[in-house]
Amino acid sequence: MSSRSLEDTHIAKLQDQLKALGNRYAVEILQVLSPKTGDIIPSLGWEGIVDGVLELKRVHKPEPSTVGGKTQQEADYQEKRQRFVSGGTLYETMNKLAKVGFVNTIGVRGRKNRKFTITHEGRLALSAIAGMQGPTAVDTEIQKAAKVLLKHKNFTRLLPAQEKFLKEVGDVDGNLVIQMPPGSGKTFLAMIVILIRLQRGVKCLYLTPYTSLNTQVIDEYRELFENLGYSVVRHDGSHKATDFELQNAGLVVSVLESSLSAVLQDTPWTDNIGLAVIDELTELDSAMVRKEPQSLGTDRSTKLDCLITQLKDRTQLLTLSSRFGKTGEIADWLDAKIFRPSVRLTPDEFIVCEGDDGFVIESSDGTQLGISRKRDPLDAVLEHMEDYKDSAVLIVVGTRDAAEGIAEYMAQMHPRPIPEHTISMILGPERDLPVTSRLKETLIHGVAFHHAGLNVEVRERLERSIKNGTIKTVVSTTGITSGISFPFDCVIIAFGTGMYFLVSRSRYLQIAGRIGEYYLSKHGGQVYLVYDGPTMQFRDIETLKETLLHRPIDPLRPGELHPALISSLMMREAVNGKPFTKEASLSGFLKFAEATFRGHVNEGYAKSMTNIFLKLFDWLVGQGVFEAKNGKFKISKEAKAAVTSGLNILEFIAVRDTLKDMRPDTEQSKFVEMLLTFGLPQGIRPRALIPTEIELRLAELDPPDERYIRFKQRRDEFKKLVLHGWLDEMSVEETIARTEAAARDASEGKQPIGSDIGEGDLEALVRISSNISWSISEFLRATKRKKLARRFETLSYQLKYGVRKDLAGSDIFALRLLLEDGPGRYLSREEIRTLFDREYKSINDIVKKDIDARKPGFARDRFAKNCGLHVDLAKMVYKSAMEHIKAQFDDEDY
Repeated sequence: MSSRSLEDTHIAKLQDQLKALGNRYAVEILQVLSPKTGDIIPSLGWEGIVDGVLELKRVHKPEPSTVGGKTQQEADYQEKRQRFVSGGTLYETMNKLAKVGFVNTIGVRGRKNRKFTITHEGRLALSAIAGMQGPTAVDTEIQKAAKVLLKHKNFTRLLPAQEKFLKEVGDVDGNLVIQMPPGSGKTFLAMIVILIRLQRGVKCLYLTPYTSLNTQVIDEYRELFENLGYSVVRHDGSHKATDFELQNAGLVVSVLESSLSAVLQDTPWTDNIGLAVIDELTELDSAMVRKEPQSLGTDRSTKLDCLITQLKDRTQLLTLSSRFGKTGEIADWLDAKIFRPSVRLTPDEFIVCEGDDGFVIESSDGTQLGISRKRDPLDAVLEHMEDYKDSAVLIVVGTRDAAEGIAEYMAQMHPRPIPEHTISMILGPERDLPVTSRLKETLIHGVAFHHAGLNVEVRERLERSIKNGTIKTVVSTTGITSGISFPFDCVIIAFGTGMYFLVSRSRYLQIAGRIGEYYLSKHGGQVYLVYDGPTMQFRDIETLKETLLHRPIDPLRPGELHPALISSLMMREAVNGKPFTKEASLSGFLKFAEATFRGHVNEGYAKSMTNIFLKLFDWLVGQGVFEAKNGKFKISKEAKAAVTSGLNILEFIAVRDTLKDMRPDTEQSKFVEMLLTFGLPQGIRPRALIPTEIELRLAELDPPDERYIRFKQRRDEFKKLVLHGWLDEMSVEETIARTEAAARDASEGKQPIGSDIGEGDLEALVRISSNISWSISEFLRATKRKKLARRFETLSYQLKYGVRKDLAGSDIFALRLLLEDGPGRYLSREEIRTLFDREYKSINDIVKKDIDARKPGFARDRFAKNCGLHVDLAKMVYKSAMEHIKAQFDDEDY
């Protein structure tokens, strides 16, 4: 037979087999005949096959009666069974499966003792179908959810650890700790559980440590859930949701700080959370080496410990993380089961250091040793990799300057091809912003840097391009290493660039895990630890090896509750207005402290907090926050107004006297100065934080010395320049340039380390300042100072939009342009200023100002002529304004 005829025969056979599999119940018959792993191939009679197929359809055969006769259940089953086989479909399908070689028949056709077995080809066909259909044959609730998600993600199969989860864990009916390596599919498993809970009407919270992780979750799953009819809301600093959106959301994707603030204020949307997923539980480990004034209150592990403690007694918890030491401690604390697959893949690890003859590159297990005579350690690593041109590489550094400097070097020495449309897409309309314009210089050579100074939208577009493999060389600070899995072949960690963050094996594994286990299983991977001299953490190469590569993984150890957080806990209990005793308040607090994870692993922790609590309580009494009456205490009206407005009570007390002296016509600079006394703006780059006096006293820390105070004052001046420039409608470029020039002038022409400010920092500073200003306006409104409240509200809008006072009240900022070829956009502040200066001060003005029945033509055309905008844009603005007003009328009618 010719090769052509043989190929035709194979094709014809395949077509017949596919037709046979397309018959009703074909797959179910093969599943019934298929043996379990390790069992011999069964031979089943017709009765057994019918019962097996019915079992797959969840029609269970009842146990026979022990007292004679048929039970009602048996009678019902026989009736269903008879209806099932009466049509002959099952029998016809069996014959077709036998004809194409998927089933063997034993015995004479038509006899009761005839048996059937599955062939090797039948088992191969069943295996292929299982890979296409999803996890398993029996559609349990969790398996149905898995199939929906597989289809959405366009996956043909589950990863090994995910299959193990579905087989061993099944429905998650209690708290669960999932420990799996980065990139092994933890988020997918969490989404299976979330989908099931949403189907049951349960509100879910997905908690992440960083906005970049929020972006990934939203990008990958929002469309699916919303297509299924479940509202998904993002809630973080970059995307602040309204109370209405949060209250009506099925799934809230939030960062730690946003959720903790909502829980401490008893915001209604947090009352009915039925499932909370804690992504990156390793954030429960404190990174603080020692307690210092400038770091007091910034430990995120303490905040996470506090939030989980608030949730764990009223919400089902599912935690996701890579491995950490003494997992049983967490499981005991949460009363949770542990899912931890035994199979783990690890990349090849190499230590790079300078030797007498060049750079020595040695594998962590000592089996490989090489020497490179390249002058730069990065060049030595790329030479050792051998296939850099075909590999995706992440270089992790400690500072922004290092990220940009090394990216510039890589762009010059090791450029990569990159499509022009990719560059344009990443840079977008922000291409002329200072940091983004520097990104462009390396991006045109196929190299990107990534840090928090980039504009949020640029950063998100860049992360998507890294994830889809378009950008293959990335130099980043450690922010990119938390939670997001990327298709990197190699991770290079540069220790000489301020890597103070990397102090434990668990944090090293977090960074090394950016390769992702799924990618690792297919392509392998390498991690290079570039050590170019002693650092504060690692005095020598042996200390680095022992700490990061060989030492057992440390257990999680959160920091202790700090004064500001303790005061928030006290206010949460007091704000309900009920009288309380000092003793009862102390008892409640100690009970909470003992319930935290730190209290769980440290027996004397709760007792050690007694002194801090009592001193703080007495101080709050002295400040008039708690008022004594008949041996009990009650929160004052003023303090309650401050707390319910979103202000921390310690920070409120620090500005209370200043606030009392302020008037609506007080100079704007005084408002800005007040905002910079709050902790969050102080923590924005250029960072310089001084806690309140009472916080330092309770933490038993000395006040900062004069040198640090002067240092903070200089940085405050830089931030004032940023805020004033922004409020004066200066462009982002002008604002940053002016600020950095002032920093250089103050340092004799040199840019002080850490004093540079990127567009991402500016956005964070004005957003946080706007939120504080809004909270103050809410407090003032509650305490009947309405005029000053309106001034702070106006300031909040000024900061939000970057405009002068006259423009802040315009509703044109809410006008979304309706575009035919895209999702639409809002007008820029420059465009709104153009309209405003031509007396179009509201959306209503846009629609009505040019209506004049005495004049020929349309009001739309007169607006386009008078408004100062380009004609095409003007007509689009007019049309959008008409639709906006029409929608408002429709809402009122409804």
